[in-house]
Amino acid sequence: LNAAIEVLVDRRLSLQPEARLFMRPGRETGASSILLLLDLSESTNEQAGTSGQTLLDIEKQAAFLLADATMSTEDRIAIHGFSSNTRTEVDYHRILEFGSPLQGLARARLASVPARHSTRIGAALRHATAIMKSEAGNHRAILLVTDGEPADVDVFDPLYLIEDARVAVHQARQAGVRVFCIAVDSNADDYV
Repeated sequence: LNAAIEVLVDRRLSLQPEARLFMRPGRETGASSILLLLDLSESTNEQAGTSGQTLLDIEKQAAFLLADATMSTEDRIAIHGFSSNTRTEVDYHRILEFGSPLQGLARARLASVPARHSTRIGAALRHATAIMKSEAGNHRAILLVTDGEPADVDVFDPLYLIEDARVAVHQARQAGVRVFCIAVDSNADDYV
């Protein structure tokens, strides 16, 4: 067995990369700016699993952990949330701003933000993208955390809001902002 491992190690060490490839060791430099966008719709008040916690509780815990993890780095984080009650009332909560520590009032805001109404993702993504445009740096991203597909009480075609969110993601890409989504839904493959 040891002889076989030595042969494999020797073969691996003797492999050379393709000469036409440019490779640079190390990590990319430069700070990232990440806007964590939380779905604060009524459905996040539902119990998640058998732990007794709601999805909103889990979203808040994840936001606390992410903010605490970035405090000692040069990366910047903002935490915002959204819900909607028709197209005329999209609530956008700016819980933590870029460059601010998650302490005191910001921590209390995150802990107490309520979940209500519906999920109009496209409008929230457009607003978040506008905020990200003013953020310096090459690495700008929005991380959307949601429990389900976009929906609102004034929309009767479910594909309309899915398509609206898709267009908002493309608009963000054109603005130089990457969009990532964590969807806590077993049927998310159909619309994410």
